[in-house]
Amino acid sequence: MRYDIEHKQRTHEKIVREAAKAIRQQGPDKVGIASLMARLGLTQGGFYAHFKSKNVLIAEAITHIFDERYEMFQNFLNDTDPAEGLARYIDYYLSTQHRDRRDKGCPVVALNSDLARMPTIAKKRFEAGMQRMAESLADIMKKLNKPQPHALATSILSEMVGAMAVARSVSNTDLSEQILETARASIKERVGLNT
Repeated sequence: MRYDIEHKQRTHEKIVREAAKAIRQQGPDKVGIASLMARLGLTQGGFYAHFKSKNVLIAEAITHIFDERYEMFQNFLNDTDPAEGLARYIDYYLSTQHRDRRDKGCPVVALNSDLARMPTIAKKRFEAGMQRMAESLADIMKKLNKPQPHALATSILSEMVGAMAVARSVSNTDLSEQILETARASIKERVGLNT
């Protein structure tokens, strides 16, 4: 049976979304083509009608994850004052909701420890996604007239990623929430969002 181009594109996107979810939960090296395709009701052989290799799928899935997060970031900033939008984004990023949703969370937190084992194409996609995140934050710092906007954006991004990673790694819920709360307050104070 022949399918139209739109059907093939929808199937391709479905595979990428499922791979993105699996990558966040298990890491890219544990994504198996057979099990991934089976979860979607597709055959393993059908995979190669969409992707040259698993490495290409992993790279596309990483781009998809970063695109999702970029869209979310932009949604926090749409139709609002930059300071208010940034404060809301920081509150969300450093929340227990984000901490507990690894399958929907920040790709930097989910994938940074896997980066060394990723294929070169995936590493490049990861780096491009990180760069866009940092540039987006730097644009907000510029709008807020902050000195050295790129350095500040990189520092804030690093602190948020680090706080989320540590908050996810501890088993004590109270300590985890304290880590998130402290990071939220620290970042907002540094950027001048608490006034």
